[in-house]
Amino acid sequence: GLMVSGVILSRVVFSFLPISGGMGFARTLHMLASYWGFLFISLHLGLHWGVVMGVMRKAANKKAPSAVRTWLLRGFGAYALFKHNMASYLLLRTHFVFFDVEQPLGLFFLEYLGMMALWAEIAYFSGKLLGRYGKRPGKK
Repeated sequence: GLMVSGVILSRVVFSFLPISGGMGFARTLHMLASYWGFLFISLHLGLHWGVVMGVMRKAANKKAPSAVRTWLLRGFGAYALFKHNMASYLLLRTHFVFFDVEQPLGLFFLEYLGMMALWAEIAYFSGKLLGRYGKRPGKK
């Protein structure tokens, strides 16, 4: 979806293609595919979260994560998810993306990073749960 809409929207890079019209559809498809892509990339990251955290712990020489920090990050990710009203973009209830131009750029990226971490954690624990129930007794 992102590639198709990107080609339709790009009037400069792909000017040699005989594409006319379809800009409204392309904008809607691009927005929808962007948010779903963000969600799926986050979920995919969560499926490999054990490896990521192992590398991070090794680099930081830590054995166990801080429970307080973990819960603060989860809460921040949930807050950002609702603040940015992600469900309305994922379900195409809103056809335009609204950004707060007064918000500092660093905070904007931090909020999206928090949302990504929340989705990754959901995928990580879902994978662990499904893996636990998918194992047969006596098998490793």
